[in-house]
Parts: sequence; structure tokens; C-alpha cells
Amino acid sequence: MRINRADEIKIKELAEKYGRDPSEVAKAIESQYIFMKNKITDLDFDPNLTEEEFYKLKTNFNIPCIGKLYASFYMYRRINIKNGRRKEDTNQDR
Repeated sequence: MRINRADEIKIKELAEKYGRDPSEVAKAIESQYIFMKNKITDLDFDPNLTEEEFYKLKTNFNIPCIGKLYASFYMYRRINIKNGRRKEDTNQDR
């Protein structure tokens, strides 16, 4: 995770407020993104999943103060088509 100057200032403020080391605060913030990356890489994204199979994978993450992050079936299909892993079926596109 790249940390810009504004993030560094906020991390320092939080570290001082809670009596923690700035590196601990940075790791706590980064941990949710590492968790999401690990969960997503563990999923089996077969390029020919149906919409029902795709949504059973539970690709949603709720991050406090940011909101719900999710992968849509539409984007899954577009990425697979773009990467040539799936033949485009215009009858199933929305």
C-alpha cells in the first residue's frame, strides 16, 4: 500500500492519540486490504461461471467509513472477454 503525505500525517495523529507506534497504525489500516486481497486470490474465478455461481462466491467487502466494495457479474464478464478467456456471447450480455 502506498502512503502519501496526507496518510502519513493522519497515521501520526492516530498513533499519538492512541499511544501506538506509527508502524502499528499503518499495519492496522493496511490489514483490511491484505485480507481482501488474500480472500479474492483464494476464490476460484473460472472464466465460465454463471451469474448465480459468481454471486455465490461472496465477493463483497464492507469497510467502515468507506462503504461496500463489490465485484459485479458485468465486470467479471467484461474482464474475461477482454482477456480472451471467454467467448463473448452477445445474447447473455445486459
